[in-house]
Amino acid sequence: MGPAEERLRLNEMLDALVTDYRNNGRRSLSTLIGRLKPVRDAFGLDRAVDVSAARIEQYKDARLTEKTRRASLVTSATVNRELAALRKAFRLAVEQGRLSFAPVIRLFTEQNAREGFVEPDAFERVVAHLPNPIDEVARFGWLSGWRKNEILTLEWSDVTRDKNGEPILVTLRRVASKTGEPRELPLVGQLADLVERRWQGRQYTTPTGETALSRYLFHTRGHRVVDFRKRWQAACAAAGVPGLLFHDLRRSAVRQLEKAGVSQAVAMKITGHKTDSVYRRYRIVDDADRREALRKMQATIKAAPMVTVARLDEAREARQ
Repeated sequence: MGPAEERLRLNEMLDALVTDYRNNGRRSLSTLIGRLKPVRDAFGLDRAVDVSAARIEQYKDARLTEKTRRASLVTSATVNRELAALRKAFRLAVEQGRLSFAPVIRLFTEQNAREGFVEPDAFERVVAHLPNPIDEVARFGWLSGWRKNEILTLEWSDVTRDKNGEPILVTLRRVASKTGEPRELPLVGQLADLVERRWQGRQYTTPTGETALSRYLFHTRGHRVVDFRKRWQAACAAAGVPGLLFHDLRRSAVRQLEKAGVSQAVAMKITGHKTDSVYRRYRIVDDADRREALRKMQATIKAAPMVTVARLDEAREARQ
């Protein structure tokens, strides 16, 4: 271990991780900075080589007994996100040659994966209680499986039109994609109609009374829609599906693609899932799906041609 490695402070490692996120245009930079705060409070001034696996286990225990500003305990899921960031910082330091090794950082086992989704009739009830353009944001998410923040960043420069002026493609820019990869979504059927409606609604009146055109697909008086949690919660409650998250529309889209027989490879290109494991988590199967599958299986068996198989002893007697 060289002198530079011995002197390296954890805060320097965390700063390097923030720089790496910024240089790579990661949209989760602000989230990362918030997750690193308790890590900095606990270890920031310490030498990196002194942050051992044993101390990290003590950190986990201490965090779970802390109270948030809302007087609720910190959850294991929250601690896991902090530990994941710390682990990335150590790995980056090793990659950059600033450390020769990283401590073992074990995350809590999480058993809280959501399996929320919404059926078409319930979705329509929710949309009926949403004001424009939030209802259109929800419908875009329902049809595409895209994340809320990805949808809200869309600008008219992202929409490709054919020679007749019809919208045929929308492109998610790299900087707006959670995975850091651009994505293309063909505009067909309801999606094409939705984008055309947004095109017709791009005009707005400025505070000075002038007419202007919004650069965003989903806007309120020219300003990009940013947050609508309260309106969403109220609409879900009024529709009889309280607790439904906007992100559940993403799970619903995956479920609908599966039920439509779309291959996983194609579905992942549409929704933007990067790994098979995450996609499979979103592929929700409920009791109704299982019942329908069994009905189809039994119907297939019943429709199959009947083949008479003679018992071996009867066949032997026939030959004699």
